[in-house]
Amino acid sequence: MTTVDETRIRASVEPVVEAAGLFLEQCEFTGQGGNRMLRVLVDLPDGTDSLSLDRVAEVARQVSDALDRDDPVPGPPYELEVSSPGATRDLETPRHWRRSVGHLVRIRPAEGERYSARLLEAHEDHAVVQRWHQPKKGMPVKYLDPERVAYVDVRGAKVEVEI
Repeated sequence: MTTVDETRIRASVEPVVEAAGLFLEQCEFTGQGGNRMLRVLVDLPDGTDSLSLDRVAEVARQVSDALDRDDPVPGPPYELEVSSPGATRDLETPRHWRRSVGHLVRIRPAEGERYSARLLEAHEDHAVVQRWHQPKKGMPVKYLDPERVAYVDVRGAKVEVEI
């Protein structure tokens, strides 16, 4: 069985992604035999803009060319998938939180109940969110004061899609 060196793959992929002005979120090789896949997850380095599909497609071509040139994956052919984190990404790093400012997030604190809130600010060690509640059906929503949430006090958080 041929082993795959993900460090070598990353060394081929990362410079191409960075040269395109993007951030390499993840580079993962899975499977074996005829079911091998290399997943490359790219994102904008910062800010709250969306990453266009055209830009992902362009960097996918560049990544594919680099992998063909460097040939860091021995053995049988594999499928390459290049994508972005998507609309409902998990918030795992301060950069993820910063990229999601302005969005609705679902927070699962280390203690207490899950809740949804608007992400107002994101810093290196905490975020500022604003919760709301609706006293009774048909009554106007009441916005609560913004609150600080330390990342160490969050067990999990995810961006929610608003409809």
